[in-house]
Parts: sequence; C-alpha cells; structure tokens
Amino acid sequence: MISWLAVLLFSSIVAAQQTDAGQATTEKTTTAQSEQPLLHNGFELLSDLPTKNQIPLFENRFRIDEHVEEITLLLFRRRGSASTVLVQPDGSKLHFNTAEQNKIRWHDASSYDLIEIKNPMPGPWQAIGRLLPESRIMVLTDIKLDVDPLPTNLMVGETVKITARLTNGNEPMNARDFREVLMLEVIFVSTNNAEYDNFGRGVVQVAQFRDDGKGYDERARDGVFTGEFQLRFVSGEWIPKYIVRTPLYTREVEQPPVVLQAAPIVADIIAAPALPDGQPAEQGKPHQVLFRITDDSIDKASVLLQGRVRYPNGEVDEFALNEPGLTAREVMLHNRGHGSYILEVQAFGAMQDGRQFMLSLPETSFVVKMPVFEAPVLDELPQSIKDEIAAEQAEPEPEFPWGLVIGANLLILIGGGLAIWFVMTGRSWTDLLFWRKKPVAPEPEPEVKQSQEPGTAKNNANAQKNNDMDDILDLTLPDD
Repeated sequence: MISWLAVLLFSSIVAAQQTDAGQATTEKTTTAQSEQPLLHNGFELLSDLPTKNQIPLFENRFRIDEHVEEITLLLFRRRGSASTVLVQPDGSKLHFNTAEQNKIRWHDASSYDLIEIKNPMPGPWQAIGRLLPESRIMVLTDIKLDVDPLPTNLMVGETVKITARLTNGNEPMNARDFREVLMLEVIFVSTNNAEYDNFGRGVVQVAQFRDDGKGYDERARDGVFTGEFQLRFVSGEWIPKYIVRTPLYTREVEQPPVVLQAAPIVADIIAAPALPDGQPAEQGKPHQVLFRITDDSIDKASVLLQGRVRYPNGEVDEFALNEPGLTAREVMLHNRGHGSYILEVQAFGAMQDGRQFMLSLPETSFVVKMPVFEAPVLDELPQSIKDEIAAEQAEPEPEFPWGLVIGANLLILIGGGLAIWFVMTGRSWTDLLFWRKKPVAPEPEPEVKQSQEPGTAKNNANAQKNNDMDDILDLTLPDD
C-alpha cells in the first residue's frame, strides 16, 4: 500500500507541476487526504505502474481487444476540471456517479481519475474530459509483452542488447497466425527534466526489430524479439518504451526512467607541424593521441580500444590498444601533411560492478594547417647596380615648352598691332566685322504730276501708237 501511495503521489505531483506549478503544495495535501479511503479498500494494483502492459491513448481514444480481462485507467486532467466521462463501444456512458451500480471502482481526485474496470467491453472507447498527455491505460490480460530491463548506468554510444517476449497465458505467443511479421518498436521519451541535457528533446526513434529469424533474431515468428541498438543520442534522463502492434491488439511497455551518461572516454590530441611539400613522410614528427578515462565507475584496467584513422590523402589505417592494465593508452599517427585527420574508435571494457559494455566513441577529428614559410633574405646589391636601377626607374625630365612660348609671343604681337592700328586710324573694333554689309537707303521715286493737260496726254498716246506701227514691216510690192 505504501509503495502504491508513493507512486501515485509522485505521478499526480508531476502532472500538477506541469499544469499549475504554483499549487503543487496544496495538491499534495488534498491528494493525501482523499486517498485514505482508497487504501482501506485495498486499491493497490498500481505498485508496479511503470512496467505494466499498456494500451496507447491517442486523442482521448483507445481500443480494447477481447483478450483484456481488466483495465486500469489513470487519467490526469486539468486541476479543478470535471470528472472524466467514458464512452463505451455501444455508445453508453460511464460516469463517476454511476460507477458503483456498474461495478466499477472509480476514484475522483481534483487532478486525476483512477478507474478500474473488469471485463471491459471490447471495441473502441473514448474518454471525454480535459485530459493531459501523462494519462495512461494499464491492462491485465493473458497477452503480455515482457522486455528485459535496461542497465541503470548506460552511456552515450553504448551498444545495448535486448530481448522481448510476446506471451499468451505465460506461454510463447504463436505469431505464425498473423499474416505479417510482427515488429517491436523501441523509442526513448525525454522526461523533460531541466537538470539534464535532453530537456525538451521529445521522442527518439531508436530501433525496430522484426520477428523474422534474421540478424540477431534466432527463430522466425516465435514471438521472441532479439536485437541490439546503439544509444546515439544526447545524454540525459529518458523513459524507454517498447511497442508491438498486431492487427488485433497493441501492447506497450514503459520501463522506469534511465539516465544516459556522456561518453566516459575522451581523446587528447597533440598535433605535430605539417610536413613541407616534397619532404618524405618518414622525416615528419608523428601526431600523438592519448585516450583518457573520465568515469570512475569504469574498470580502467579492463578497457580495450580499437579503431581506424582516415588521413588527409584518403589513406585509412587501423590500430588497436589491447594491452590490459593501467598503461597509458596512446596512439602515434603518421604525419601525412596538412589536412583533416578523422578517428573512429570503439571501446570494450567492464564497469566496477562487473557489467560488460561496448561503445562507439564520438568521432574525433583534428586539422593540421599548411606550413608557413618565411621569405629568404637576399644579399645586398652593389652600389653600381642600385644606381642603374634607380636611373631606369627615375622619371624623365619634362622638355621645355617651346611651342607654348612661341604661340604666346605671336598672340601678344597680333594684339599689340591691332591696338596701334585702331589708334592711328581712329576706327573702332566693329570695323573689323567686314563681312557685315551696310544697309543702302532706297532712292525716292519721282512724283507724277496730276495736272497734265488732256491734249498732251493724247499726243503722247499717238506718239506711242506711231512707234508701234513703225515696228510693223511693209511687205507690199511697188506697181512698176
């Protein structure tokens, strides 16, 4: 009873902190008072809550198969919200007020509902309420998924081997009845603990194993999953989850949180200067790599190392440090000139408690820069050569501007001559504009007197007529 109370209090407090951290103390007091009748009734089946088989809850919906004998629902909801309502596959509803007449054990707290239902109706169910993601559904059934627990002292890069068994009534599950090969999915969920590096990392898909008799799986379709995976993600506190889905049902196992430590072996590198181009590699000083163990929980004398190095020229070389003891684990790498050197290392050893481990260290690389050469100092040149170079580099002296001087003198002479001519002749400068013609005044026409006599006018007309007649030729012949 006490263990169940501690687990339930911890779960409710965690949910309360995530929804309303300011009222955590009040929730703890009220929950403890409301759970006293629960203990007297013997409602203590959640003592092993983290490792029970579960049914996934997706968007407040879940499905119960016909093999389920009993389910326990731990539904966290927002503080102060109404109790959850369950909708059965036939559409009927289950309430807290009607739980006793339906032979259901139901505890209604301020932030969660704890419900136990025996022989639940198979089919799709729905929970109506302001539920939180921490809600879960535990099942008691003949079909179970059993997974070996993980070690508590895991390390980043470690290779872990697991075995999971799907059983029916404590007997191995006959998976040959399924058309498709069963698959075990392994995921790690961050606890969102701010004290660790994986805060806010969410879910990591780690591995998938098929019951097909390949790889590490011994026999196909025997309901036993065997495999190994590497913990290639950030260190921190994680919750391991294992899921098996079949056409008829889904089983999910959640194990207690584990802490993933950072890699306990680091590489200290002392890079040598790069070789000049053209110099033989044998003359270069090697690069030194010293491996150092930083975790006291590891048996340092049992650690063995092997790996390979990729040189800048593409060459790959392998090395091994397999001498047991406390001797320095040091590798001397060939000096292949400037560029990137990449090391891939695996470590084998044992913990102080005797647990064997194998882990892949994070990839280590370092860069050797190209050597810098100083320019050689030349001998000083003789003074005669310096003078010749200075004379060649000196700018030529500019020539005397004779054309400018002559032009200026001519301009002065012409200007002076014109000035003297103006003074002597009394002319103005406008007289030089000879191309402009002076305007000529028109001569006045003689006026015709209107007082001419009529006879005079007539004589003039006759005279004009005679003149015209004189112009006509006489073409007549004489009589003789």
